Amino acid sequence: MKIKDLEQKKRVVNRLRRIEGQIRGVVQMVEDESPIQTISQQLSAIRSAVTHTMYEEFFCALEKIIDKRAVDIQEKDMEELRGILKGIR
Repeated sequence: MKIKDLEQKKRVVNRLRRIEGQIRGVVQMVEDESPIQTISQQLSAIRSAVTHTMYEEFFCALEKIIDKRAVDIQEKDMEELRGILKGIR
C-alpha cells in the first residue's frame, strides 16, 4: 500500500468518525425533543460531510486510475478537474 493510500485512508476514517459523532448528536437531539430547525441544521451538515467524503473518495480513485495508466497530467489540469467535480456535487 502506498503512503498516499495510507494518508487517504486515515483522512476518510477520521472524517467518517466525525460524521458518526454528528449522527449520535442528532439522535440525542431527537430524544431530547430539540427544535426541528436545530436538528435540520445538523442533518444538513451531516449530508454535506458525507457528500464531501464521497467526492474525496471518487477523486482518489480517479487519481489511482490515472497513475495506473501512466497518464501524464499537469497539476493545473488536476486542479481544474477537482473544480469540475466540485461543481457536480
